Amino acid sequence: MFCKVMSGALQGIECYLVTVEVDISTGLPCMELVGFLSSEVREAKERVRVAMHNCNAPVPAGRVTVNLSPANVRKAGSSFDLPIAAGILGAMKRVEEIWLRQTLFAGELGLDGSVRGVKGILPMVLEAKRRGFKACIIPKENVREGKLVRGISIFGVSHLEEMIKLIAQREVPVPEEEDEKGRDKPEEKLDFSEVVGQETAKRAALAAAAGFHHFLMLGPPGVGKTMIAKRISGILPCLSEEDCLEVSKIYSISGLLKEGKLMDEPPYVAPHHSVTLQALTGGGRVPVPGALSLAHKGVLFLDEMAEFKRNALDSMRQPLEEKKIEIMRNAGAFSYPADFMLVGAMNLCPCGYFPDLGKCRCSLLERKRYMGRVSGPLLDRMDICITVEPPEIGAIIRDGRKTGQTGSKEMAERVKTARRIQKERYEGTEILYNSHLTGEMIKKHCKLDRPTEKMLGEIFRQRDLSPRAYYRTLKLSRTVADLEGSGRIEKEHVIEALSYTSGLDIFSKGAMDKI
Repeated sequence: MFCKVMSGALQGIECYLVTVEVDISTGLPCMELVGFLSSEVREAKERVRVAMHNCNAPVPAGRVTVNLSPANVRKAGSSFDLPIAAGILGAMKRVEEIWLRQTLFAGELGLDGSVRGVKGILPMVLEAKRRGFKACIIPKENVREGKLVRGISIFGVSHLEEMIKLIAQREVPVPEEEDEKGRDKPEEKLDFSEVVGQETAKRAALAAAAGFHHFLMLGPPGVGKTMIAKRISGILPCLSEEDCLEVSKIYSISGLLKEGKLMDEPPYVAPHHSVTLQALTGGGRVPVPGALSLAHKGVLFLDEMAEFKRNALDSMRQPLEEKKIEIMRNAGAFSYPADFMLVGAMNLCPCGYFPDLGKCRCSLLERKRYMGRVSGPLLDRMDICITVEPPEIGAIIRDGRKTGQTGSKEMAERVKTARRIQKERYEGTEILYNSHLTGEMIKKHCKLDRPTEKMLGEIFRQRDLSPRAYYRTLKLSRTVADLEGSGRIEKEHVIEALSYTSGLDIFSKGAMDKI
């Protein structure tokens, strides 16, 4: 007796189909699983055998061979329990043929027959729809995630007996629609109107959001760096349909996708400075996305940036350029998208109060060592780097009394307008933001008049900056011009862009000696 059912496995953020072949023949009673399997997949035979026995559908006495194809790709996870059980039921002729041809199965079994949730349901259902399947049978707790995909029937089961009754039907029924009531209310976002006395930093944050530029804030503790960073994701536009599905798949395979809700807003990820290299970039015995991928199309905030391990910070240099993470393991190569906006905040010395020499307790050597924790190549990739000064208490009191301060709503509208200008300008190309412009496109879209070009060249010679910094300034100037609704980059736009890179001068050789 032979049967074949379909399931899915994950590789990166994509799903590939796995054929579960079951053969029941005469011989000594045993169950063998083959097909390049991890330990948790090999253990499925005991879970399936006991679960079927406890559901009055015992595995027949004989030799049961289960093959998971393709056999040259390693399979991991516990989602193959349900398809193996369905394959055995099919070999026992307890399944209607229509279910075997048109359905994808995924789920973990408990010994009592209960069906438990698994990770990665969204990419599995998307692949099932793409391959022409009519239905998916998945765990009940994953059903709202599965129903995010339209055009395919989703059946959620909480027990093996439910699946047995379902697939014994001669026709595939139309699944009942879930009641939309009781869903979580959207969370209230933090508002920029709560940040007082830091108008220059807010303007820099606006430019960073408009052009998707990397943003670093320097300054003593308590001046509002973290407040500003936490509010940047709130002024970014909602994700496009394509980006929404891509980000949602990342969160689905990580087990972090909120029940029944796509990631339609840019994510905000803020790992602790003790984060390991593997947790930041992704990987593991069974590779999963790291913080860089979880921040895809959103904000990755590194608070106390100089406290992060040097190797963890330098691991971001390649993803900042290539917008993806490549992980090589014995089990294969895995690629995760990592197109994020890096926002950092750091002090200028271990005690945090430099350059206020009245408060700073650090020696010159300690300050230099502390600043040296962030490498030059990483700093060179920061489009905006500003110093955030503590405002005077009088200014805070005056700002606190005002009620008409610029808030996130107004800033979000300006970002939306600037993004629309960029979309129209780069239509027909893969470029989405000014920060993604390449060399030839910079020459085409970031032209300067001769006096402005001469001024910019002179400033760069004086500051001894890199060619990358030159092009970075042009891209940032293009964003400032877009915020002002200008088709041309004017001299004042370049001057403003240069002011947003003044913080990098602190890292230059001998800068601290002069203070």
